[in-house]
Amino acid sequence: MKNALAVRLPDRRLKARHKARSLQVTVTPRGFFKRLRRATPVHCIDINRYGMAIETCQRFRLKERISLNFRGRYIAESDILGIIASITEVNGRFRYGINFAYCTHKKFYSREVDNALSRIESLCSQE
Repeated sequence: MKNALAVRLPDRRLKARHKARSLQVTVTPRGFFKRLRRATPVHCIDINRYGMAIETCQRFRLKERISLNFRGRYIAESDILGIIASITEVNGRFRYGINFAYCTHKKFYSREVDNALSRIESLCSQE
């Protein structure tokens, strides 16, 4: 019987992701009834300007919109809209693949968000 970890699916990413060891990320669910929920700190696994992977105990649904806040050395960005693209349970925690909404939906495109995420990607690639 094959080991499930040995089977590799084709990578769907547009561009390679970079480790984000010093990046602090908090997530807040978006939506009318979710405004009262507090920001949750999450562990950032990797990132590029199109998306990222996080790990947390918090549960989110597939295609749920979330707001991301980034803090780190030379980084202070808030309210970046992300969409949950994939969910995997790993050792009792959830690993989420997130696509940034600005690059997947035309109505969310913003030059400022594009520049901010490009700068974060550049700083993380230098670590």
